[in-house]
Amino acid sequence: MSHRLPLALIALIITISVGCKEPVGLPGNRVRTATVAVESCYVASDDTLLSGHVDWYKGLSKIWDRYSLIFGTITRGYYYYSSGQPNRAYPRQNGFCHFYVPDFTPKDGTVLACTLYYYQAAHNGNADLVVKWLPIIDWPIYDVDSLFWLIWSSTDVVATDTYHAGDNTWYKVPLNSAGCMDILACRGGGFVTGWVYPDSTNDTYADVSGVGANAPYIRVWYEEE
Repeated sequence: MSHRLPLALIALIITISVGCKEPVGLPGNRVRTATVAVESCYVASDDTLLSGHVDWYKGLSKIWDRYSLIFGTITRGYYYYSSGQPNRAYPRQNGFCHFYVPDFTPKDGTVLACTLYYYQAAHNGNADLVVKWLPIIDWPIYDVDSLFWLIWSSTDVVATDTYHAGDNTWYKVPLNSAGCMDILACRGGGFVTGWVYPDSTNDTYADVSGVGANAPYIRVWYEEE
C-alpha cells in the first residue's frame, strides 16, 4: 500500500498551515477567539395560560364596554360594529405571550443579536405587527381590562414587522437594541410581550400559534465570558 499523498492534498495542507499561523506583534503571540453561544427563550409547553389574546368590545358608553380573555392563539386585529350607531371597536384584539428566559452570562453584559420566530396560522388584510415588552405585570393575570390597556398603551417596543399577506408559515423579525436589553433584564425569569395591530382597518387580523410545536420563541446570540 502506498502512503504517498497526492500533490494537490500536500499543497492544501501547506496552505492551511500557513493560513493558521498566529500573527506576530501580539503579546505572547496569542489570539483569543470569542465563543458565540445561543440561548432560546421559549413558551413552556406544559402551560396553556402563557399566550393568547385579550379583546375589547367598545360599548356605546364606557359602562357598556366588555373585555374577553382567550388563551392559546395570539391574535391581533380590529373589527368595527355599526348598526345605525357610530362605528366602534367590536372587538379590537391584542395578543400576549410569556417567554421563559434562561439564566446566562454574556461577556461585557451585552448580546450580539436577538431574533423572534413566530408561526402565522391565519390572516386577513394587512395586519402589521408591533411587539411590546410589558415590564409591570403579575402573572397569571386576571384583570382583563388592565391587560388590554397595558398592551395597547405600552411604549416599550421591542420589534416591528410588516404584514405577511402570503403563506401562513414561520416568520422571523429581529429585536431592536432596547429589546435585547429587556431580554438581559429578564434572565432567569419571564419576558412578557404584547402583540398589537396598530391601525384600524375593518376586518383585519393575524393569528400566531401560541402553544405546541409552533409556539413562538426568541433566539439570543452572545459571546461567552
